[in-house]
Amino acid sequence: MLKRFQSLFFILLITFSSSFVAGIVTRNNIPGWYENLNRLSFSPPNWIFAPVWTTLYLFMSIAIWIVYDHCKKKEKKFANKILRIYFYHLAINFSWSFIFFQFHQILLAFITILILLFAIYVLMFFYYPRSKVSFYLMIPYAAWSMFAGVLNLGLFLIN
Repeated sequence: MLKRFQSLFFILLITFSSSFVAGIVTRNNIPGWYENLNRLSFSPPNWIFAPVWTTLYLFMSIAIWIVYDHCKKKEKKFANKILRIYFYHLAINFSWSFIFFQFHQILLAFITILILLFAIYVLMFFYYPRSKVSFYLMIPYAAWSMFAGVLNLGLFLIN
């Protein structure tokens, strides 16, 4: 029984490790550069991002694990493929913080969000026939990423 959850632990570890590193880059660049940007009137306060992203990272980790765990015996090749797609998607997600906060490339960061959204939709497409729960767990992530894209594009346009 415990062995079954090793893959969940691994997924959570990788997902939250990437989040931790991206969070350091973000926090280090809020004072100074980010604080001096003009922001949209509907931009949420900075404190909201950490709890929202923590929840989304948990949801996306559980979503991939459910699909992976469900498929690893009967669809081994697909299980490995979907896990690879998930980690590619996570790398795209991870890169955004560096592009936006570290390198201050607002337009490139927006393009990265568009690529991220495509990756999220690919995952959701593969999840839907195998686990509706996984599909639904991704909806808040997709919605928040769309909102992040709007904020990102707005920052580009007004700065």
